[in-house]
Amino acid sequence: MSECPVEIKPMAEWVSEEDPRGICRECLLAPVIQWYHEELEARGYSEQAQKLEKLSRQAEELPLQLCEEFDKIKSEVEGSLRERLLDFDCAVQSYEPE
Repeated sequence: MSECPVEIKPMAEWVSEEDPRGICRECLLAPVIQWYHEELEARGYSEQAQKLEKLSRQAEELPLQLCEEFDKIKSEVEGSLRERLLDFDCAVQSYEPE
């Protein structure tokens, strides 16, 4: 995994915190859902990808539950995929709007 400029937090913890810059963290989840889904499908984790897709339809109402699922998935997958998913977490957690 490349060096992340921020201390990566579990996604459930991160989405629950207020962003000091006023960024809506829940609004940043759409690309993360897509990134996770595509990686899971590509690596044969179809069951997790389908569960994530189902949760994503309710993401506006259940952002914490969605992020808890992201964290759970990382605990269930093999090392290189876990590192890739952590890269996605890093990307969203270090997002700086222009």
